[in-house]
Amino acid sequence: MSDDSDNEEAVGLPSPAAATELLGHDDAERRLLEAWNSGRMPHAWLFAGPPGIGKATLAFRLAKFVLSEGGEAAGGLFGEPLPPTTLAVDPQSQAARQVSAESHPDLKILRRKPNDRGVMSAVIRVDDVRAFESSLHFKTSSGGWRVAIVDEAEKMNTNAENALLKILEEPPAKTLIIIVSNALNAMLPTTRSRCRRLMLSPLSDAVVTTLVHRAHPHLPRPDMDLILRLAEGSPGRALEFVEAGGPELYRNVAKVLADLPEVSGENLHALAGSWGGRKPKEGEQDPFRTGTDLLLRWIDRAIRAANHAPGLHEIIPGDLEAGRIYVARVGVEAAFRRREAVQRLIRLESALNLDRKQVLIDAIHTLAFGEGLERRRA
Repeated sequence: MSDDSDNEEAVGLPSPAAATELLGHDDAERRLLEAWNSGRMPHAWLFAGPPGIGKATLAFRLAKFVLSEGGEAAGGLFGEPLPPTTLAVDPQSQAARQVSAESHPDLKILRRKPNDRGVMSAVIRVDDVRAFESSLHFKTSSGGWRVAIVDEAEKMNTNAENALLKILEEPPAKTLIIIVSNALNAMLPTTRSRCRRLMLSPLSDAVVTTLVHRAHPHLPRPDMDLILRLAEGSPGRALEFVEAGGPELYRNVAKVLADLPEVSGENLHALAGSWGGRKPKEGEQDPFRTGTDLLLRWIDRAIRAANHAPGLHEIIPGDLEAGRIYVARVGVEAAFRRREAVQRLIRLESALNLDRKQVLIDAIHTLAFGEGLERRRA
């Protein structure tokens, strides 16, 4: 549901709307409850943090709570309702079931949409925001709250975000706006300033392991350990890696990149053949997307390792040292330029439907030899 390749609706887990529990974000839930129980609920919240950690799940969890008018409050000593102590509501209640199906009449959702060819738009467009804004001015079905969720808010183009600002500046009465963002700094400062900010952190390895094991109880321990290092606290990302064969993908990527700036034709063509082939069918995980994500991750880690960034750990033995050696040979600036060139190639594959095997081969050659004038000088 969020980010280019980091869908919180990961294979093996319920969608964020359908989820009935949220692990690892007790502090965030406590802060939301405090605001609700104080009677001073902000009109807009901004949930921010890395992809795949449960931001959208929390947004829909809050929506179920608010559209249930704060859940079923227990009675106090003299019969007065006690303030709720959890956002959880009865999953079989009408409001919860309607939110899970994204069919509640007082739940409005703004997100990217597919175009006429069925290809997901890269951005949220201004026309989508205007239609979203119009929907917020109808009366609610029960005369109570309305919840409006903006998912992948960082995907709004400038005109779309300016249109959203008008909503934030003049919000309809009893409307709670929840903005979900994977890249807080990509959003306009004025948008950020109009919301109560709630930063969500990556989850512990224990929580990620629990969620992965629910979908893949027989995952070998070495693969689980590697996935944890790759996922960096994101269950959504961890599950995508597992479904796309991430452990073996990373081992193969690291094997090819460890020789840079030398290139083994045999290893490269084996890699291109394993995940540079056909595009997956709908619902299948895409090894090319996962593999190119891991390729870019390797370069980023190599540059950070060369600059002695703290907190780096090996994903497999020797991968950081191989990255340091590569950057030492080509130089930090050249490594940055080559990384940007590789990212352009990957984006072109999607935009122009290029041959995936050739894109991968060109990407590795770009890392090894540079591009354009840089390559001719090499």
